[in-house]
Amino acid sequence: MAKGLFGRLQQELDVRAHTAGLTMADILELPHDERQLINWMMRAGDVGLTDVAKQFGQEDAIMQARLGALIEKGFVRETVIHGVNFYQVRMAPRRKRQLPENLWQALDKIIDHKDEG
Repeated sequence: MAKGLFGRLQQELDVRAHTAGLTMADILELPHDERQLINWMMRAGDVGLTDVAKQFGQEDAIMQARLGALIEKGFVRETVIHGVNFYQVRMAPRRKRQLPENLWQALDKIIDHKDEG
């Protein structure tokens, strides 16, 4: 398969399917430095490497390594726009809650019980 635009898009979709992103529980379990970085990035949105380095008072190379580790874990997404790298926290989709099948039956019993009283 050619590695053109559609090939790269398919690769991105494959990667997304295999990495779930961060949950709030994951954030709480991160080491302090990583948790601090993730929390700031969640508030800031898309950030550049220079922004990250400036915010944390570190050199670009150090912050790039920290971001690289988060990218490998699937917690941060890196995009390149006009030759500039931007980073964004990758949150896991919220799971939909499943209601019990007998919910309506239980509600009917409660309503019937109130009608009797």
